[in-house]
Amino acid sequence: MMKIINHIMKNLLFLLTILSFASSEIISPENNSSFNSIYILFEWEQEPGAAEYNLQISNDELFNELIVDINLYETLFIEKDNLDWSNNYYWRVRPIYIDGDYGNWINNDIFFIYPNIMQDFETTIYDDNLIEDGLIIFGQFAPDLLIGVIDKYGKKIWNSGSPDIDHQLGSLLNHVNKNGQLFGKSSTSGIEFNYNQDIIWQSPSSTVIDLHEVQQLPNGNYMSFVPIFENGPIVDGWWTDQFRALGYIVDGVTNEFPWLGQRIVEWDKNTGEEVWSWNPFEHFNMEERDVGSELWSDAYVSGRFDWLHSNSFYFDEDESVIYVSHRHLNRISKTAYPSGDIIWNIGLPENYNMGDNNICTDLLFSWQHHVQLLENGDLLFFDNGNLSEMLLDDENPTSRARRIKVNEDLTCDTIWEYTLPENLFGPGTGSIQLLDNGNYSIYTLGGYVDCSILEVTQEKELVWKAEASDPSSSLYRTYKVPSIHPEAFSVLVNGYTQDFLVPVVELIDTSLVFRITNHSGYTNTYDYSFENIEEGWFENQESSITIEPYETEFIYFSANSSDQDTQISLTIHPRYHQYAQKELNFTVINSQGIIGDINGDLRVNIYDILIIVNMILDLETNQSTADLNLDGGVNILDLSILVNITLNQ
Repeated sequence: MMKIINHIMKNLLFLLTILSFASSEIISPENNSSFNSIYILFEWEQEPGAAEYNLQISNDELFNELIVDINLYETLFIEKDNLDWSNNYYWRVRPIYIDGDYGNWINNDIFFIYPNIMQDFETTIYDDNLIEDGLIIFGQFAPDLLIGVIDKYGKKIWNSGSPDIDHQLGSLLNHVNKNGQLFGKSSTSGIEFNYNQDIIWQSPSSTVIDLHEVQQLPNGNYMSFVPIFENGPIVDGWWTDQFRALGYIVDGVTNEFPWLGQRIVEWDKNTGEEVWSWNPFEHFNMEERDVGSELWSDAYVSGRFDWLHSNSFYFDEDESVIYVSHRHLNRISKTAYPSGDIIWNIGLPENYNMGDNNICTDLLFSWQHHVQLLENGDLLFFDNGNLSEMLLDDENPTSRARRIKVNEDLTCDTIWEYTLPENLFGPGTGSIQLLDNGNYSIYTLGGYVDCSILEVTQEKELVWKAEASDPSSSLYRTYKVPSIHPEAFSVLVNGYTQDFLVPVVELIDTSLVFRITNHSGYTNTYDYSFENIEEGWFENQESSITIEPYETEFIYFSANSSDQDTQISLTIHPRYHQYAQKELNFTVINSQGIIGDINGDLRVNIYDILIIVNMILDLETNQSTADLNLDGGVNILDLSILVNITLNQ
């Protein structure tokens, strides 16, 4: 018998030696990873028995110079204050148990932060108390293609990296929605991407999309502009002889020259298949066109007439319509979806050759950008004002931020308007955003030399300004966002502990409790699926929970019955950031009446095995709880059963 016991004990000690090296895993940053950000997200798996965690960051691998030494309750932390560009850092984390003792370090890893490639922004704070909290993200055309994030002091936070390097994003940002999803164009495709520089969705590479707008619709599909060409006439003007020298008739009637328009295309979210489209050549009259010299000069050089230059749309699910900005027609259209019928056009009076049935012709905006529908039904857009001298008798071309209301009788009221100074006239691009505190964030090209981002109150007080240091700068759009990493969240399970073989969750008072913390500045809804894999203890559930920024909520599952143990799984993700999904699998044990728990510590482990061995060797008094096969005694058969229970739990 002693030989059998010694054999069992030797195998158990070998198994324990192997399992003693098992620990939680690091999620981010992985060892030797690199970042284009000084806001670094640290995340690791929950450690059994941990009450807190101690996170350290250092400049040296021996951790003699600590930059960060912080204790945390969660398994996720975003460091925002102490890291800098062009540096290497070492980091490690360890559990702190309820008695205050420290566990072993889970890791000892290195990560790198690339050199900064963003230009400087000169910022001016006019009234810090009136500024909306958050960061500014922008899509940049020049001096090079880039997406960047700065704070209110102009501090450079994150960038997309140089497009010349293979692993960098190389994209233009054109849209950020209320959930923090990022959209843009990369090469010929429309994309959704994230701050980790992962491409979440991409339009078919076989179709070249227009750069101006990519959005995800409420049904999950994606929408973008796609260039479309049809032949149209060349209008007579001073350029007539130049075109005729190329062989064109130029009579204003003959359809002989490529006209560029923009289709609106809806893409299936899963297959990338085109499932709906709107063709402007089927809904607009080609006789409605800009007759100015600028577009025809460009047409002579480029070989196509830029008829519409559609540059933004807003999909309204409630009314099932699309609001579209057609820049070169000085027109904002309300288009029915899915019929594609034009409900109305806001535009110029009939004498400007832009249509004879436009509404609100007294607004007189021109070459506008970034149309949006606000929650109360108002329209918000950036009026570039390229034609404002002619239309509004401005002394100089003047840009305006405009908010209007379209009334039931199809008249329009100006709700709010901000006129930019002469030096901030934006001949191209431009964006506007209504912020949560009621302020407006406005981007203007600034006459190609004063590229600027402004924050203005409802009372038209300028409270903040950032100006690009490079006079050649050209941005496309800017957005104020509450944080980067809108997907950041952590999940902890109560009662997570460790016996000597496997981590388990102790079920106390029949309740299984998960703690969900939103580590982002966005309100997030988390969809989850809970499954009792072996069934019997818990009911399977699918549900959701909404958590405010930086807040914590709990989800509870009650056991209907319980045996010794069961297997459960929780899968959870932010609804609009499914790439951040977490899947947690646990063994749940009943805290009462556990078979094999000889010493009553609510676990079946090596201590119980040692006790039963001592009983067999008559070194300890037998207990009825050790008679696992109920044969009236404690013997090698009970030890064998206990070993199997321990190994298989």
